[in-house]
Amino acid sequence: MEIQTSQAKTRVSDARPVLPTGFKAAALHCGIRAKKNKLDLGLIVADRAYPASALFTANQLQGAHVIVGRESLTKSGGKVRAILVNSGNANCSTGIEGIEDNRRVQRALAELIGCAPEEVLFMSTGVIGARLPLERILDALPTLLANASERGLGDFSTAIMTTDLVPKVRTLAVEDKNGPPFRVTGVAKGSGMIHPNMATMLAYVLTDGPADDHPREMQKRIADRSFHRLTVDGDTSPNDTFFLWSSQHAEGSTHPKSRAGWTDSHDDVLERAVLEVSQELCRCIAADGEGATRLVTVQVHGAPDEAAAALVARTIATSPLTKTAVHGRDPNWGRILAAAGRSGVKFDTDKARVWIGEADVFSGGKPHPENEPTAHLHLLNNHEVVLGIDLAAGTSSAEAWTCDYSADYVRINADYRS
Repeated sequence: MEIQTSQAKTRVSDARPVLPTGFKAAALHCGIRAKKNKLDLGLIVADRAYPASALFTANQLQGAHVIVGRESLTKSGGKVRAILVNSGNANCSTGIEGIEDNRRVQRALAELIGCAPEEVLFMSTGVIGARLPLERILDALPTLLANASERGLGDFSTAIMTTDLVPKVRTLAVEDKNGPPFRVTGVAKGSGMIHPNMATMLAYVLTDGPADDHPREMQKRIADRSFHRLTVDGDTSPNDTFFLWSSQHAEGSTHPKSRAGWTDSHDDVLERAVLEVSQELCRCIAADGEGATRLVTVQVHGAPDEAAAALVARTIATSPLTKTAVHGRDPNWGRILAAAGRSGVKFDTDKARVWIGEADVFSGGKPHPENEPTAHLHLLNNHEVVLGIDLAAGTSSAEAWTCDYSADYVRINADYRS
């Protein structure tokens, strides 16, 4: 897909995972996952420590990597040389021992790389409450580091999966007349326990463009318009992490203080590019929700402001009744309107308009049953479906992304540990 604006031309691709300049990746099976040869340990390493920022879960239950990660980023001044991620074990609710396990791996990898321990972040995802098989991870580190290459992102994206059915990677190349070309690549995992109060379960967005002067503020704005509008099941993970990392290799920007050819308008282009990749990752996660058969985009128009539009969209996207109706291909517009009505945003329901696909199913204070067959066919024949509402209470809009609820969601989570 190619997108052009007055300032920049971008090309979005999911065909081949591409790392921005300055990064290498690798993955292997170290024995955390029971299935033989299942990749379960992934690494991304930079040629030196680069600026990074992270948003972590707001859940009061927090995995060891959230606690150690916050400390490390503060100590390093936001500089990161490597991230290590394991799947199959969340290293959460494992006490002081689990925190020390994280730090021990962090120190070991830092020694192999030749950097300060706080420049290494070790993250985990998987089952809560079990100690990591520490020696297996430590034994795997030399091989993992030796295998790191510019072509290793595909394996990394597979290694961080848990109940995901497919890896989630998006790359965007940007050519901007106001600054040097650069690339943004995002990789994420997530399929269940997705209702972020900051980001998604694990999402890493890397770029070789210069770091923004205020990366955390930019990251928060992006999260509010992407990962905070994503839901699968209403549950927030204790390990949620959204990580943003810049190698600054774009021409004229090889040093944080050297931004030759980089203008304020180009900063805006960088933010839009990171937002676009983040929103694409949201769509990937929603489409791969546990047991999902439909990717659902919820559109909200006519809200008093964007925050209100996002709240209504997220409320509809979270509604179990709406999600089960989509699974049954039932154009039950009443569930959409009712969810919007309990969101807390004030609007006149008689002035609202509801649509499914292109079919107007409620407007002017009354339903339009003659349009429901068209709405049913939209739900029946399309993998990507649209539910929408105009509140007629303002001029702001927002979208949220979710999936349908199926019996398979219950099956997957009923025996997740057994």
